[in-house]
Amino acid sequence: MGEQKLWKGVLVGAAIGGALMLLDKDTRKYVGEKSRSAGTKCSGYIQHPSEAVHALRMNYEYVSKQVNKGVEELLAILNKAEELIDKIGQINQEVEDQLKAVDSKEAS
Repeated sequence: MGEQKLWKGVLVGAAIGGALMLLDKDTRKYVGEKSRSAGTKCSGYIQHPSEAVHALRMNYEYVSKQVNKGVEELLAILNKAEELIDKIGQINQEVEDQLKAVDSKEAS
């Protein structure tokens, strides 16, 4: 019940905010231009649905490639971070070994 009230409040707030923004002449002009542009595209897609499917496929492929590229770059960064952590671990072990060697020489 509370979640429904939240979403209703969000929608009402967005509608009121949008309505208030339309009081500005530049905003009304921008909204009108974008609405006409969207209407033109929609009517074009309705008349030529294969173009809509093609555009959707092309956009999907582009986004998919970008996500894959991002994942590959992230994996490369994580691999480099893992290598650095391993090197730090090795250096730490070498320092500990050297300290032990110095301590054992001082104890002798």
